[in-house]
Amino acid sequence: SINENGGAYEGLDRFQAREKLWADMDKDGLVIKAVPHTQRVPRSQRGGEVIEPLVSTQWFVKTKTMAERGVGFVKEGKMKIIPQRFEKTWFNWLDNIHDWCVSRQLWWGHRIPVWHVEGTGQFPTTTEYVVARNEEEAYVKAKEKYGDEVKLQQDNDVLDTWFSSGLWPFSIMGWPNA
Repeated sequence: SINENGGAYEGLDRFQAREKLWADMDKDGLVIKAVPHTQRVPRSQRGGEVIEPLVSTQWFVKTKTMAERGVGFVKEGKMKIIPQRFEKTWFNWLDNIHDWCVSRQLWWGHRIPVWHVEGTGQFPTTTEYVVARNEEEAYVKAKEKYGDEVKLQQDNDVLDTWFSSGLWPFSIMGWPNA
């Protein structure tokens, strides 16, 4: 439903809010014309709900340093690409690397290891935050900077599937406890 920022539309379902907004605009003479059109509306494959974009904060992994190391290893002969003809693909991909968005807004998965400091902004977009391996470490870091009374809330996002699958080799070797 529409939150407190929605004014007269607060508490309404998004579909009801659209109908009321259109009626209000029409009543105030703000509608120029209405033209029927067909639109493809994306729906969830699981439950059939309408999917609508929602602007939100995202977490990224900086990849440039990793890419530079990968390029260097091949150029220095410390690593070989087999078959060699794929070196061009390797270099092209790593020379044009972009930061990796690892945020997913799902209810399952490995949680993003970020804790927001309550009272330092509007959660989760403008709050101060700490990055840590676990909640205990997050509190140690946060107390050093914000004092003993600090309160934290873990980010709701989870890591994307590719990123979290990369954790598997580490976790079977005892990480993060080893």
